[in-house]
Amino acid sequence: MVLKQIFVALDGSENSSRALDHAIYLARQSQAVITGIFVIPMFSVNVAKPKTKLGQMFTESGKKILNDAKSRCAKNGILFYSKILCGNEGFKIVTFAKNKKADLVVMGSRGRSNVKEIFLGSVSHYVAHKSSIPVLIIK
Repeated sequence: MVLKQIFVALDGSENSSRALDHAIYLARQSQAVITGIFVIPMFSVNVAKPKTKLGQMFTESGKKILNDAKSRCAKNGILFYSKILCGNEGFKIVTFAKNKKADLVVMGSRGRSNVKEIFLGSVSHYVAHKSSIPVLIIK
């Protein structure tokens, strides 16, 4: 498999940081670019424009996480793009990766919200089962 575009779901968790490390390794091996995706949960904001204080907090957090990822990629000679999306995390990751023709989606096995996983199922589980693009889940 030739990798040109690797998408990494980032949320600031340790597992998403490890996912970025693996994506950087794969990108270096195949000269691929990485796109970092941060999804603002649908429950927290108006999906069209996050204008609430909570929405602004998520947006600022996402920018910081993506800027940190960009710096880590730059130190390794990897071209990095970023995208902040609003909505259902799993659905947004699957849809964005498919529309942008990603070759691989890399993500952590668990994100920041343990309570949400108990009630709704994890984002990584959703992406692994719904994506037509290969998914690498990192523990």
